[in-house]
Amino acid sequence: MTKSKMIFHQTLIIATAILFGIGIQNLLEYVNRGDEQIVCQWYLPLSIILTSFLCSLPTLLLMEGEEAGRKRMIGRIVLHFFTIYLTVSACGYLFRWYTDWQEYLPIAVMIVLIYGFVWAAMCWIAKKDEKKINEALKDIQDQE
Repeated sequence: MTKSKMIFHQTLIIATAILFGIGIQNLLEYVNRGDEQIVCQWYLPLSIILTSFLCSLPTLLLMEGEEAGRKRMIGRIVLHFFTIYLTVSACGYLFRWYTDWQEYLPIAVMIVLIYGFVWAAMCWIAKKDEKKINEALKDIQDQE
């Protein structure tokens, strides 16, 4: 998978997952408080897209030197996670997604859940691409 394709896929997956998470958060607020009206800033969609794009960029860190040892790769994944965690936290503060710790806690949980979801989705996409490539190579070998 090319780097630009991976960044595009991750940006879309992360943005979709954030929107889904916000929907669940608003549903829970409705159930708990009875708030029937959702109020959001005019820049919320753009902030989600920007945050998603910024969160997909650290993945380039993981792609550098894929032949790294197990310990080094685990270190990269931990660094990757904390880079994304700090990016979302900073964007959340900047775009006023939260104002206090009580509002930040659901966002912190969403970061962890979305991180796991994006890993699973990207692995699925990579396996799917790998399967297509292997089938194309088989077809080429059969033709020869």
